[in-house]
Amino acid sequence: MEFMNIDYKKQQEERKIISKETRTPKLIALSMLGSTLIFALMAYFVKLEFNLERNVRENIYWILIFAIILILIGVLSVRKTIYYSTRLIKEDYSLTQILQKWSQIDIILLAVGETIPILGLIITWLGMPFARTGFIFLVSAILMIILMPVGIKTRSKLEILRKHIPGI
Repeated sequence: MEFMNIDYKKQQEERKIISKETRTPKLIALSMLGSTLIFALMAYFVKLEFNLERNVRENIYWILIFAIILILIGVLSVRKTIYYSTRLIKEDYSLTQILQKWSQIDIILLAVGETIPILGLIITWLGMPFARTGFIFLVSAILMIILMPVGIKTRSKLEILRKHIPGI
């Protein structure tokens, strides 16, 4: 019975550390989610028209869509591997040091992901109707939610890391 009590206290302490260390990237993710909403509202309500020919507008649209797809692929693929990189996480790191490294990674990935709604706003202001660009803001919001460091995802990542580095 004493073993279960000690294990429970250890889990509670770990949750406190996780909550403390993930607070900043979580707030940044929420603010970026809010800015995505603001960009979407700006794209919908603020009308700026540039005198571009239709084919030029279409070309710019597809180039920026391709850039958005590359950003999504890059962010999501890096996200799957970088958290467990032995170049980033050393065996002698404490839980706090690991979570601080992960927070830095989260902030960088969120910042890169924030370029997506900015590109969506640019596309819309170049003359594309919101009906063709609205999905960009939705995709960006979903990406921010995926990248947001919540407790259960962080604990899951720690369990995976413990399989490779048992001393954490």
